[in-house]
Amino acid sequence: MRRFLLLEGGISFEGKGFGASVDALGEVIFTTAFSGFYEAMTDPSYAGQIITFAFPSMFYYEFWRDAMQSGRIQAEGIIARDTVAPQGRGFEAIDSIMKSNRVPGIYGIDTRKLIKTIRDMGTVRGIISSSGNLDVEFKSHSTYDLIRRTSTESEYILNPGMERKILYIDLGSKNSLLKKVTDLGETHVVNIDSRLINHDEYDLVFISNGPGNPSDHSLGRVKDFIRNAAGNVPIAGVCLGHQIICEALGAEAQAMRFGHHGINHSVTDGKKIYITSHNHNYHIPSESLEGTGLKPVQWDMNDGACEMAVDQDNQIMSVQYHPEGSPGPVDPGNFFEELRRMMCYEKL
Repeated sequence: MRRFLLLEGGISFEGKGFGASVDALGEVIFTTAFSGFYEAMTDPSYAGQIITFAFPSMFYYEFWRDAMQSGRIQAEGIIARDTVAPQGRGFEAIDSIMKSNRVPGIYGIDTRKLIKTIRDMGTVRGIISSSGNLDVEFKSHSTYDLIRRTSTESEYILNPGMERKILYIDLGSKNSLLKKVTDLGETHVVNIDSRLINHDEYDLVFISNGPGNPSDHSLGRVKDFIRNAAGNVPIAGVCLGHQIICEALGAEAQAMRFGHHGINHSVTDGKKIYITSHNHNYHIPSESLEGTGLKPVQWDMNDGACEMAVDQDNQIMSVQYHPEGSPGPVDPGNFFEELRRMMCYEKL
């Protein structure tokens, strides 16, 4: 089955199709991860994006549902090189799920050329199409719609009865991240539309990862809540949550040229190097934190991007990378122990 990848600017690639026979629109990004395909495809942070896997071979190990980071495939589409379909059980399982989730895939294209194009042009919008019609409109996805699609529909409580209480604002959370946080206490999970009032009922306010633009106006209520809670209760966040916390306190997120996507990014605090898992198209420049009370205490070794921001006086800590891994290394797993200390108001 022929299938086409069409990019803004008139660049196109022709390949073969797998998954659903539908058209899909999204930001075309690439990840350098050489494993963790199933986790990445089901990670809500990839909603609105078409994932290009830089590693040439995919699905070379079996699929298992425990690897899924949500209840469905969240990426808009999947791009791979021509070794995508070895006809193993891993491919057969994910191909079936992609069809049931109406997510298309394309393989048999020169992914190295595509990735070079993205590096030259920056993140670019594209369409996976069965028709090859270049007369198409490259629309942008609504951040609010993406968050509503990927986060919880209703509020619920996990681990009731534990001593410490956590407010978990789900903006499109990975299952693995939620699990690590709920290990710390009774967790009240809410969504972007929930009434956010009584922060003083909790020992920790946590803002999850998720898709979309951290500067979108739909996140204004969450930022207002963070500003009101700051200094009154410990606050933490990961990925999108990190960006929202920083913006709420006066910093400004910036779009990256082609983002960080992979499981081998080197991060340092000046003393130790951590290998970390990333998935973000926006970041908080360190200089933007001036005057916010937040200090950049970890940064990316490749481009200096702020990876952890801390306000010791007000018990606020956020990280850009994913400390829980899944997929990827768990070098910075002490982040969750730091959360435990924050809830006991111990010095960071």
